[in-house]
Amino acid sequence: MLKKQNRLARIIRKSKGSAYSSPFFSIKIYDGEEKTTRFGFIVSKKISGKAVVRNRTKRVLRAAAGSLVTQINPAKDIIVFSKKELNFKQAEDALKSMTEIFTKARII
Repeated sequence: MLKKQNRLARIIRKSKGSAYSSPFFSIKIYDGEEKTTRFGFIVSKKISGKAVVRNRTKRVLRAAAGSLVTQINPAKDIIVFSKKELNFKQAEDALKSMTEIFTKARII
């Protein structure tokens, strides 16, 4: 589970940031103003009309991010945009994909 201190209270889209994409989600990385790494998760109604599915998707993403938060360089704000392909995948698949994309972004 991702700690509350590592969650973005409000998602503010800034102009400068780097974007990366994987089959399950896209991420946008910004330099943060705080010393901790914070995450924000966006799962739109286009993913699923059912709130149960959207909430499960957010839980899977939070679990993957929570296991990687100690390895990530500090002072980053990361916004994760979910894609439809993640709906029926397990947490291990999301963790593997998130590890690959963070390595590609050079923040691990």
